[in-house]
Amino acid sequence: MTTSQRNSKKIIIATIYSVILATIIFIIMVTFFPRQLEPVVVDIPKPRPIEVIQFNKISLGNGSADFWAEIRNPNDDFGVKQLGYTFVLQNNDGSIERRSGNTFILPGDKKRYILLLNISDDYTIQTLELSDNLEWTQLSRFDLPELTIRNVRLGVSEKVGSAFTAFGILTNNSTVNLKNVQIIAILENDQGEIIGVNETLVRDVLKTESRDFEMIWDTPISGASTANTTIYPQSNILDTRELLIELQQKPIFER
Repeated sequence: MTTSQRNSKKIIIATIYSVILATIIFIIMVTFFPRQLEPVVVDIPKPRPIEVIQFNKISLGNGSADFWAEIRNPNDDFGVKQLGYTFVLQNNDGSIERRSGNTFILPGDKKRYILLLNISDDYTIQTLELSDNLEWTQLSRFDLPELTIRNVRLGVSEKVGSAFTAFGILTNNSTVNLKNVQIIAILENDQGEIIGVNETLVRDVLKTESRDFEMIWDTPISGASTANTTIYPQSNILDTRELLIELQQKPIFER
C-alpha cells in the first residue's frame, strides 16, 4: 500500500468516525436537551365597540314625542345580530325611566338609527346605553343584502285617509329571500335637523322582488320634503332565522 493510499484510508476512517460522533451528539442533544418551540400566536382581530353618535327627541305637537338615536359600527367585517339598548329618559319631575329593546347592526354600518315612538312629551332623553355583552359575527360586506329604495314620496295616503304618509318601493336585489326587512325613514329640514322619524316592517321579501311600503304619522311633519328624506332598509342576515334561504356565516367569539 502506498503512502497516498494509506492517507486516503485514514481520511475515510476519520470521516466515518466524525459522522458517527456527530450522530451520537445529535441524538443526545435531542433526547436530553429538546429545543423549546416558540408558541404560535394567532392574531384574532378584536372588533371595536359600537359607537353612539347622537340622540334627540321630536315633539309631535299632540302631547307625544318620538325619540331617536344614531349609532355606528366602525368594524367593516363584524356585526352584531342582537344588540341590546336602553333609552334613558327623564320626566319633568326629575324621575328616570328606562325603555329597553333589541336591534342589530351589520358590518360596516356607519349610520344606524334606533327609534322610540309615541312617548309622552314630558320626557327628555338623557342618553342611549348599549349592551356590553355582544356576540360578534364575522361576515364579508360582499354577503350583505342589496336592498334599494325608489319612488319615495310624501303626502296623504289614499288607503288610510288624511294621515301624513311616506311612500316608496323596496326592491330586494340580493341572492337570498329575506323574512323581514326593516325600513326606517329620517326626515330633515333644510338645515339638516331631523324633524321626523318612523319605521315599518316588510315581511317575506323574495329575491328580485319589489314591494310597496308606507309609513304613517298622526300629525303632519312641517317642513318635510322628499329631497330631505332618507330611507334606510336593512335585514338582519346575521341571524339565519331571518332568512328564507340560509346564508353561510361564521360566529367568532363573545367579547
